[in-house]
Amino acid sequence: MGETADVVIVGAGVIGLATGRAFARSGREVIVLEQNSTIGSETSSRNSGVIHAGIYYPKNSLKAQLCVRGKQLLYAFCRDYDVEYKRCGKLIVASDESELPQLQKHQNQALANGVYDLHWLKKQTVQHLEPQVRCVAGLLSPSSGVVDTATLLHRLQADLEALGGSVVLNTLVNSFKGSKELCVEVADFKLKPNLLINCAGLTASSLAQGLGIEHNQFFAKGQYFEYPSLSLDRPLFQHLIYPVATPETIGIHITVDLQGTVKFGPDVQWIKEISYDFDESRKHLFAKAIKRYYPSLVEDALRPGYTGIRTKLVSEGHGFVDFRIRGPKETGIAGYVEAIGIDSPGLTSSLAIGEYIVALAND
Repeated sequence: MGETADVVIVGAGVIGLATGRAFARSGREVIVLEQNSTIGSETSSRNSGVIHAGIYYPKNSLKAQLCVRGKQLLYAFCRDYDVEYKRCGKLIVASDESELPQLQKHQNQALANGVYDLHWLKKQTVQHLEPQVRCVAGLLSPSSGVVDTATLLHRLQADLEALGGSVVLNTLVNSFKGSKELCVEVADFKLKPNLLINCAGLTASSLAQGLGIEHNQFFAKGQYFEYPSLSLDRPLFQHLIYPVATPETIGIHITVDLQGTVKFGPDVQWIKEISYDFDESRKHLFAKAIKRYYPSLVEDALRPGYTGIRTKLVSEGHGFVDFRIRGPKETGIAGYVEAIGIDSPGLTSSLAIGEYIVALAND
């Protein structure tokens, strides 16, 4: 038979928690199911922790709209719920003259997306801001920043639970079923929700198959190397430092987290099976990319940090693909909403995605 439930969300990453909180704030009874023993232990805790401005994405795409909206919501949430963050700003730098047209495209795309605070900088200004960086020009994004992801996740969970919702850990969802009514099958019980939200991240596409919905799914692993701070009068870098983006990636960039740790990454490795193994042999590839804009890098000082895996809806070489967030009208299944392929800027967009999913479910 199975137990009935109002809103069941599968996946307690930042998207699932933000969505659960949004439903709880609207007065719904919410259960979030998570297969792991801790929240956000997959994609949400294995990224750079950057708050993106909304620069790179095509106009009117979900990524553009939800990133710009999400950035505003995220900064406000951090202030209201005591989540540490730093609006440190980001520099996107052109390493040679050939990259200037793409740098200009980034500025134009930002304007199209409603990001009006970017500043074009001459190389002298960039080097005044970041003496270690070499470039021919740069763009300053003052609204970019970093956030304490672990605290963000716990504050979202706490607010969800304060609103009457629940997060159930160590609960592996085996499958979704749905002919006349939706059913979530777990090892020792079944739930029959009024509304099922698929925020399962790396397993979201495979769970959707139980409802007859097929998605292409690919995995891209990214590594992060850490770099020791040097004995300087000021930190090695004050800003996030990004190279000019390509159609495939925003590039191996520099992040300085809230503890002052300098991180380089991520790269992109297309993999068939989920594995978080670190491949130190890629250090030279990192160094080659980084030295284009930070020529003083000491390659031997790079130390393995961590890896993360992003789920992708297209394979290598296919360029941009948007978030796939679909409600009952799009899926054709009453009471079912899915958030598939939520890669960058998913963290920044999370609170806006929650809003968006509530609206889809009520449409």
